[in-house]
Amino acid sequence: MKNILCSFGIMALMFLTSCLKEDIIETPGVKEVKIYMTDKAGKDSLVTEVPSGKPVKIVVGTDADMCSVWPGGIREIMKKKVSTDGGVTFPDSIDMFNNPVLVKSDLYSDYGLVGARGLKTALSAEGWYCSYTYPKPGSFDLVVVVTNHGYDSYNFKPAVVPIGKIDVR
Repeated sequence: MKNILCSFGIMALMFLTSCLKEDIIETPGVKEVKIYMTDKAGKDSLVTEVPSGKPVKIVVGTDADMCSVWPGGIREIMKKKVSTDGGVTFPDSIDMFNNPVLVKSDLYSDYGLVGARGLKTALSAEGWYCSYTYPKPGSFDLVVVVTNHGYDSYNFKPAVVPIGKIDVR
């Protein structure tokens, strides 16, 4: 009987030790970000210049469990409204912390505001990817947020990685 209890205790201790090792999770990093465009033959081609108005595929090479992309191409603030009686304008919509209420935004500096949202990604052999169309030419901040934990827990370790400026022609 002592042998059975002793072996059960050793197995329980080994189980708990292995569970604790799973909780030690490194903060992920981003190895590379590539931007592709589908050519006439239907194959993805790496692009150096991003065109406006045409869909591109953003691929993030990372070891993370989850990834979201914030391309920064859209930021639409809810504007002032003019009343029908006398042309009086109402102030811009702001929240209780004096931040603007956005109709939509994919700019990471707006994270946490109403209407701000990053792009959902899917996993492929190359990495996490999403499709995006920059609506107008300009220079935009591309930010990637990656995490290795967070499933049913408050203990997740996100890494916010600013990729840099994307020049859209």
